Amino acid sequence: MKAHRLPLCVFTLFLASTAFAQSEAGKPDAQKPLRAADQSTKEIVLVGEMHGTQEMPRLFGNLVTVAAAQKNKRIGAGLELPTALQPLIDDAVKNNVPIDSFRRQLFADPGWQKFEKIQDGRSSQAMVDLISGLLTLAESRKISFFFFDTQITERNETMAQVIGQRAREQGYDVTLILAGNIHANKAPRYPGMKKIKIVPMGYWLLEQGFTVHSFDLRYSAGDAWYCGSSTDGCGVHHLEGYSLGEDHEGYDGVLFVGPLHASLPAHDSGPAKDAD
Repeated sequence: MKAHRLPLCVFTLFLASTAFAQSEAGKPDAQKPLRAADQSTKEIVLVGEMHGTQEMPRLFGNLVTVAAAQKNKRIGAGLELPTALQPLIDDAVKNNVPIDSFRRQLFADPGWQKFEKIQDGRSSQAMVDLISGLLTLAESRKISFFFFDTQITERNETMAQVIGQRAREQGYDVTLILAGNIHANKAPRYPGMKKIKIVPMGYWLLEQGFTVHSFDLRYSAGDAWYCGSSTDGCGVHHLEGYSLGEDHEGYDGVLFVGPLHASLPAHDSGPAKDAD
């Protein structure tokens, strides 16, 4: 299936209308699991990113803000960060912890310190800014905010289980998810990888009976911060852009964010200076 390229304005309208259509049966109790027959009426929107950039977390934050403006909709927002850090989020929401205090708690947490050693771009300044923005929305009760990375070797299925359980238990009308673009794919096997057969997270969510919309974030030439091969090392790496005519099997559409700029690792000494 050839996916269609969607400009940001169209995708935003999609979030404001189609993705948030609700069954006439009414909204379920937020604390009760959905019946299996109800799961197909609840929608999950997957946004696949390249880690380590300024643009992709910022775009996801904007989309969640649009979603949060919808009336009478229960919105969930999930990030591909360790579930072990969820108590920090829950405590901050419960006690309305100021963002500066939360950031200090996050950087001091052993779970975060262990996670940032992965150095794949998910502990970037842009990601910490996104966490802070989503936390502010959660504290104002506009969204519900969670992490879903199970941090196991083959985690696509287990991450889908975390997302599905959260969506059912919290009764979200729509759940927006930011994850690496391999995870966000819905194909039974991730396209283009002949030697490694990966069953993406998006497919496992479909198997749970949810309505899943998946979008791949694509870009023109730019930079991202991550750790490459042993010869490339960790740092700012140049990325070539994608052709507009490329096929995107396993996605419902693609979003082009333009040129990328690297986002450097966040540190507790203050905001990191991102690469321009």
